[in-house]
Amino acid sequence: MKKLNILLTAGMMLTVLSCKKSENLDRKIVGLGGDKWKQDVLDSWLADTFTKPFNIEVKYRWDGSEQSDISKTLVPPRAEKVQPTMEIVKAGWIDVYTAEAGADFIKQFAPRQYLLVGSLQYNSGGTVTLGEAEGGNKVTLFNINNFVKTDRNIIKPVLKTIHHEFTHILNQTVSYAKEFERITPSGYTADWNNTTLANANAAGFITQYAQAAPGEDYAEMTSVMLTDGKAAYDAKVNSIVLPKIDSIPDPANPPFIIQREMPNATAQAAIRKKEQSVITYFKQAFSIDFARLRNRTNYALAENAPTNLATLFGNGRQFTSLNVDPDKSEGISASFMTTWTTAKAGVAAISSTSRVLNNFVLFFYPKAGELVLRVNYTSGTTPSLAHFVYKVAYDANRNMTLTYVRRDGNGTTLAPGIIALTNYLTTGSFAVSWRYDADFLEYGQLTKTSDANSFFSGSLGVTKY
Repeated sequence: MKKLNILLTAGMMLTVLSCKKSENLDRKIVGLGGDKWKQDVLDSWLADTFTKPFNIEVKYRWDGSEQSDISKTLVPPRAEKVQPTMEIVKAGWIDVYTAEAGADFIKQFAPRQYLLVGSLQYNSGGTVTLGEAEGGNKVTLFNINNFVKTDRNIIKPVLKTIHHEFTHILNQTVSYAKEFERITPSGYTADWNNTTLANANAAGFITQYAQAAPGEDYAEMTSVMLTDGKAAYDAKVNSIVLPKIDSIPDPANPPFIIQREMPNATAQAAIRKKEQSVITYFKQAFSIDFARLRNRTNYALAENAPTNLATLFGNGRQFTSLNVDPDKSEGISASFMTTWTTAKAGVAAISSTSRVLNNFVLFFYPKAGELVLRVNYTSGTTPSLAHFVYKVAYDANRNMTLTYVRRDGNGTTLAPGIIALTNYLTTGSFAVSWRYDADFLEYGQLTKTSDANSFFSGSLGVTKY
C-alpha cells in the first residue's frame, strides 16, 4: 500500500505543476528512490546465519514489488517473529541437509531468497497458501505473525512447507522417476480441495493437496515423511482403513467377538510404493540416506517444540501399540532386563515342552480403558501368542497404572512362568515418554515413576485388535 500511495501522490504533483510553466521541475521527487532502512541486530543475524554462509537473502521488510499477485491482501511480518521463524528454518532444513549431505548441498540447491509475509494468502475456493516457490530462486513463507516457536502445531506446517517447496527445487534439478505418476494416475484432480483427507487417503494419497498434480504429490510425500517422523508416518499410513467393520473372535475373552476396522491394503500399498520412490530418488540423485534425513528433521522439531507422548499413546489416539524386543533393542534398563531374564527362564521351565519367550507388544484394546499384553513365544517349533488384559488408569500427569483383568488359554499356561513380567507391569505406575537413539530414531519409553532407572522402550505403532 505504501508504494501505491507514493504513485498517487507523484501523479497529483505532476498534474498541479503542469499548470505552472515557469516552475522548475528539474528536482528530485522524495520517495521514488525506495525506502532506506538502517541495518539493525536482526539484519546482522540474518546476514551471518543465512547470507554469508549460504548466499540466502532473507527479506522481511515490506516491498510491494515482491508481491506477484496484487489482487491478494497481505501484511508484513512483525520483526520479533522473524528470527524465531528463521531459527526453525535453519534447524529443521539447513542443519538437517548439511549434516547428511554437506554444507555445499545447501549452497548449491537452496533458493537465493526467502520472503516472509505476516499474513496467510487466501485464495478463491476457500484454500490458503502457506508457502510457494518461484523457479527455484525464491521461497515465500506466509502467516509469520502467528508463528510460535514452541508450538508443534504451528512450526510443523511451516517446516513441512519449506521441505515441500525445496522438493520442487530438487525435482527441477533432477527429475523424479516417471513411474511415480503411474501409481495412482486417475486420482489427480483440480478439485482436490473439495475432498476429505479420508477420501484422499483411500485413493492412495497422503494428503488432499497431493491429488492436485503428480509434482505436488511428490512434494507432499517427501515433506510429510520428513516432518511426521517414522512412527507417526507409519501410524498414519497403517490407519487407512476400508469403510467397513470386520468381526473376529476376542482372543482374550472367548467366546465373545470384537469388531475392528479393516486395513485398506490397496491404498496403503500405493502410498508405500510412492514412499519407496522418494527414498530411492534421494539415494540415487543426491546420495542422501532419506531415513537419516527424516530422523534429523523430526528430532529438530522435537528439540524446539516437544510433544507429550502420554497424550498421543492410548485408545483411539495416534499411537495404540508399543512393540518391545528386550533382547535386541536399546533403551532397556538393567532393572527391566533382570525381570525379562527371569521371565524367560520361568517360561522355559513350565513343562517338558520347550518354550522360548521372544518379545511382547502392549496395545490398547477396542474396549476403551483396556490394555493388552501380547506375548510372542515359541512352543516347540510353533510360533504362539498369549494375551493378558489389564484395566488402564491415569493420574493427573497421565502416568499409567495397570490392573489385571483376564487372560486367554495360552496366557493361563504361561502365567506361572511369566509372573516376573506381569508383576512388573502391575506394580506401581509408568510415565510415558519419547526416547531417541544415536541415529535420532524415535521410540516410546515406559519408566517406573518410583524409579527413573527402571524402564523399557519399543517402537510405536497402530494395533487395532
